[in-house]
Amino acid sequence: MMHRKRLSSYWQRVAVVFSGAALSQAIPIAGSLLIARLYVPAEFGLFAAWYGVSVVLNLFLTARLDAAFGLASDGVERGRLVVATVLVVLGMGGLLGLLTWLVVGLWPAGLFGVSAALTGWLAPMCLCAALSVVWQAWAANNGQIHALNAIRLVQAAGVTGLQILAAWFNPVAESLVVAQIAGTAVAVCVAIRLLPILAYLPRAWSELQLLWSEVWRKYWRFPLLAMPSDMINASAAQLPVIVLAARYGGEVAGCFALASRTLGAPLAVLGAAVRDVFIRDAGLEMRTHGHCRQVYRRTFRILALLSFCLVLVTVPLAEPAFTLVFGEPWRLAGVMAIWLVPLFALRFIASPLSYTFFLAQKQKVDLIWQSVLLGMVIVVLYGFDSYRLTLIAYGAGYAGMYVVYLMLSSRYGGRQTAGVGA
Repeated sequence: MMHRKRLSSYWQRVAVVFSGAALSQAIPIAGSLLIARLYVPAEFGLFAAWYGVSVVLNLFLTARLDAAFGLASDGVERGRLVVATVLVVLGMGGLLGLLTWLVVGLWPAGLFGVSAALTGWLAPMCLCAALSVVWQAWAANNGQIHALNAIRLVQAAGVTGLQILAAWFNPVAESLVVAQIAGTAVAVCVAIRLLPILAYLPRAWSELQLLWSEVWRKYWRFPLLAMPSDMINASAAQLPVIVLAARYGGEVAGCFALASRTLGAPLAVLGAAVRDVFIRDAGLEMRTHGHCRQVYRRTFRILALLSFCLVLVTVPLAEPAFTLVFGEPWRLAGVMAIWLVPLFALRFIASPLSYTFFLAQKQKVDLIWQSVLLGMVIVVLYGFDSYRLTLIAYGAGYAGMYVVYLMLSSRYGGRQTAGVGA
């Protein structure tokens, strides 16, 4: 009877998160219908390269302390950790602003496929995105699902609406960039209003020093191991669009970006909902029993079943759907989506369960896996002469790495774990 009640509560919370996640993902998907017709593939590809760089740098700003929120108890302890994370974000954001200013001066032609004009926008983008991530992680770990949904919906609607509006004035990559920053900034303002942080701020310098000492003692693995690991993972995910643009042109890169965005979004909708519930439930079970075996197994079964169903629907419909919805110039994006199905199907399962590595304090193993993954991606991207073989090998290689990742996370989720400070 108790087991049924837990399952019912689990699905109720998943349903609540899913409703918000589905709507927040549906907004940019629907917006893509207009964006694909308002911006040419080359401009969209340039924006995708810039956004990919910002995703990697965003992890640098948070130092991945947001992933430690589940290890802190509800209330004051977690609130203090959030304060420390926000201070890190602000400090790193200022440092990034200085570095991008130097890059623009030293390399006026730009770096990593990003022009100097766009490079200057990286610091404000990363600052806003990092703060949004912090508040979303706080809401998810607190179980404040309605606040989490509100933040995501505001960000999705703001970014998508502004990108569409900007196209009417000037349909270039810079318009997409400025709209992305503005929409994210609005979401951060809403997040701060919904989850105030003032009550947890240190009142004196001695309190701030004590806070830093406490955070470093308990969570040093996150900035030293988890942050490099996740930056490597983000690099592996964002590198293809940059390399494709350099080797095969902006049109191929733009089609790849649209395929990844459109295919990844529906697969990620329910995965994100399950992940947010898993983060809290697994954290509670880990703190109580030293493992999260029951929550892990239950979540894995749900994700595996849904992944199989979603693949059955996606494979036969991707190419005709892309052509019908986005137009004939985007047919190649539909073909690419089919090539990438193995990657997204396994990512759908592995991504929510990856939090197990943080709970089990296995960031070192995660770092090794991410390093091997990045090596595989680099070899694949430069090892073939055609984008077709490159992307097929990329999807298959990524899927194989996710199988290994799931085996490791299953092992650590069922193992008795020492205390947080161990």
